[in-house]
Amino acid sequence: MAGMTGKNSISSRQYNRGLILKLIATGVCNTRIDLSRTTKLAKMTVTNIISEFLEQGLVTECEEEPTEVCGRNPIRLQIAEKAPKVVGLLILRDRIEAVLGTMTLELLRTESICFDELTEESLIQYSCDVIDRVLSGETEVLGIGVAALGPVDIKRGIIMSPPRFYGIHDIDIVSVLKEKYSLPVYLDHDNSSAALAENLFGSGQKVQDFIFLGVSNGIGSGIISGGEVFHNRQGFEAEIGHMSIDRNGILCPCGNKGCLEMYASSHVVLEKLQSITGRKADFKDFCQMSKDSEIKTVFEEMVEDIGAALVNIVNLLHPEMIVLGCDCIFWDEKYVKMLEEIVNSKQMIRQNHICIKKAYFGENAQLLGAAANILNQTFKGNLLWTD
Repeated sequence: MAGMTGKNSISSRQYNRGLILKLIATGVCNTRIDLSRTTKLAKMTVTNIISEFLEQGLVTECEEEPTEVCGRNPIRLQIAEKAPKVVGLLILRDRIEAVLGTMTLELLRTESICFDELTEESLIQYSCDVIDRVLSGETEVLGIGVAALGPVDIKRGIIMSPPRFYGIHDIDIVSVLKEKYSLPVYLDHDNSSAALAENLFGSGQKVQDFIFLGVSNGIGSGIISGGEVFHNRQGFEAEIGHMSIDRNGILCPCGNKGCLEMYASSHVVLEKLQSITGRKADFKDFCQMSKDSEIKTVFEEMVEDIGAALVNIVNLLHPEMIVLGCDCIFWDEKYVKMLEEIVNSKQMIRQNHICIKKAYFGENAQLLGAAANILNQTFKGNLLWTD
């Protein structure tokens, strides 16, 4: 986990508090001694911060942790049950969801609204409706994290112009939610948010560089580089779904030809499967029928197309791992293995084997990723403390 060394200066008190809270919440450290060793902060500094956390009700002390040495056993620390909660809001093409979670990203309550048409007004209304429901009875809330289909402008808090999004564009979602709820609000791309959740608490927790691949009715990615979510200087995310795998291929709504998601999104693959088999099953159901030869062929083509794009990304970024999310979590494990073999056989630098695994948070990676956007700001020292 990147950035675990504390800063011994008065101006860095917020940073140190956020760092120590992060190490406790993510389970990396659970004693004062471990915190001091990991952060390289003085024991007294750690003790003072923990005392402050105890007074604020952020952490609690638990049973003693057995040790083999003589003397008093260290007391375990964990996030308090009554610590403030976080809200996540996920905005996609077919639904809007909200979650209430803890500082350890435990899911407490969810609400959702599905639709097949949407306006700017209904987007705002649905978002507030699901947030109101998960907030019912909660008074201690750190803030609202938003994860949305892209492109998004995280610096201005705007959902820009997602393709196939009912003509809706330039939604200043952050300002709207700040005004209504008087809480901090942070926005990021849905797959970048999922990558953050997996980095803090999931499959990529001990990995500094990995790619989160989200395959649904579009294909998106989130990149963790050096233990941080990657954005360019303007705040924009990577768009692997619009990497061309055939320059003479199908015209994509983005204006490019041969974009990956025109061949391997679950929506495109589902239409192909339904056409070939005559069955009206959903994508998840077809994943459970993959022993059928016709269905097997379609899934293998899907994996090969995704592999072609991933090899390009791997040769650019050299990640340690690839985490599969969204509809990929329903794949038979043989397709995960197949993709892993494609990537590792074709990567330019073959010194390190790139592991491919499904998201720890499964279907909820993007939703919990929305909440993780608020936790990440807290762990950076940007919330809770103002001195």
